[in-house]
Amino acid sequence: MTKKKPVRLRPYYKTRYAYEKLRVCKHCGAYTVLWEDKCANCGRLALIPVMNQARINAKRSMQNERLIALAMTLIAVLFSQTFLQIVSCLLGGIALTVLLWRFQRKMLEPETRRQLNRLLRSSERRIIEGIYLNLTTASAAIRDDEQLGYEILREIATIVHNDRIRLQQIMLLQSFMLRKDMELVLEPLMLENFEPALAEYIGELAKIKRELIKHQAIRYVLAYEHEILHMKNGENIMTAVAGATVRMKTYVDAYPEFILRYARKLPKDRYLRLYRLVRRNPNQSWNGLRDEVSAIYNEKYRWDPEFQNWE
Repeated sequence: MTKKKPVRLRPYYKTRYAYEKLRVCKHCGAYTVLWEDKCANCGRLALIPVMNQARINAKRSMQNERLIALAMTLIAVLFSQTFLQIVSCLLGGIALTVLLWRFQRKMLEPETRRQLNRLLRSSERRIIEGIYLNLTTASAAIRDDEQLGYEILREIATIVHNDRIRLQQIMLLQSFMLRKDMELVLEPLMLENFEPALAEYIGELAKIKRELIKHQAIRYVLAYEHEILHMKNGENIMTAVAGATVRMKTYVDAYPEFILRYARKLPKDRYLRLYRLVRRNPNQSWNGLRDEVSAIYNEKYRWDPEFQNWE
């Protein structure tokens, strides 16, 4: 059995949009999703967030528009035939340029968004090349430092969504000693097909971070219940997930048959949670779950002091 390693993961900074993880080199135009200081392509300290580059592009575009307005003013002055025409063209051009500048200030954010879309569309190939370089970095890191390799893959997964990267993250997580205080996720790592490592990860989270066990994870273990039960620790995984399921009435309403199958194997604290929930809802049978809970109570916990307040 492989011994799990204690780790302290680097804080993961979530962003509202995936593109906010991207940074671009001002010197060579290479992209990265990592936190590195130097550009891996040219070695320069010139990496900036992609949104900053879009803002620079927007300001440059607006500056060009103002220069065109001033150039047109100058042309109009040069072709003027009288002093009055010169003054009129000059004053009119300056006024229009000032109005344009004031309008551009109000339109900076929309123009930045437009430039961002344009930048991302025109840089698709370079973004792919940058992420491929990040993956190469991750592969090299995994061989020497599994924690660093996981942290790199976690950043890449913000942009690239495929089962290969998800599985790599799961396998690495399963080599760590997981703790409740760690910044862990489940739904972004869910796979379509059965994978024992994912089942083990779900089972472990069901014990240390029950709040991560939601509909998607419950449906996954139900879809592959037969395969999980054939795993060495399969029954414990299913029982742990059933124990996490009883934390909310919504899940009990949705999966009563599942909980019923593993109710007798629930640890005392999870059964007590289920027992209290059943007592609070006397009009619901949950397809036989109520009767099973009552039977377990009479057999195992009837004289337990923790249950007396719920008589």
